[in-house]
Amino acid sequence: MSEEIRQLLELQAKDGERYDLLSRLQQLEEEQVRIEQRLAKEQSAVEERCQQLKQLSHDSREKNLEVDDVDMQIRNYQKRLNEGIISFKEMEALVAKIAHQRKRIDEMEDGAIELMDKIEIAEAELVEVEKGLDEQKRDLASRSARISSQILEAKEKLESCERERAAIADGFPAHLLSHYEGLHSRFDDPVVAILGGLCPGCKLKVSSTTVERARTETEIVTCQNCSRILYIS
Repeated sequence: MSEEIRQLLELQAKDGERYDLLSRLQQLEEEQVRIEQRLAKEQSAVEERCQQLKQLSHDSREKNLEVDDVDMQIRNYQKRLNEGIISFKEMEALVAKIAHQRKRIDEMEDGAIELMDKIEIAEAELVEVEKGLDEQKRDLASRSARISSQILEAKEKLESCERERAAIADGFPAHLLSHYEGLHSRFDDPVVAILGGLCPGCKLKVSSTTVERARTETEIVTCQNCSRILYIS
């Protein structure tokens, strides 16, 4: 194997390592984003329950105020009945109003009790959800820290790989490096060993002349079909 082919194979191996590291880094960063999104979603769910509980509490206060207001109306009607000098028709009207308002107040008190039950359930559910969120936060924080460490490690390896690749490429003939880079932009394996008279890249037969030229190692030989750089292993 010629020195040029050996260096090209080293370069190709580094490019493969670099691709794997970039893919790994991308996967880790995407996982980090998913963790952050999940945490935000869990936090949003808790905040939504808090808002629902606040709304229930507000509705309960409003309902109690409304009950108090109707109760005051009943008291006023009753006072007019007890103390006022009114006609029989007015008395009948007040009695009817009192009966109507008492019916209303019974319905409103039932609604207030129903709201209190909902508040009690919502408060208990909120406690459980907040407890679950705390556990999720601890778990996700642990995973996030682990992934951050892995991201840092992958970046360090990638930087080292980039330096090693640059050292290999340094001193390469410009035309050969340019040809390799052009092939690598199209193929993951721009440098391949002839196998059974075939180019492993395009799977097509190469000429006997090409095989012989590759065997002599006096020049860089390329596949006449796909332009990959060929050698005899």
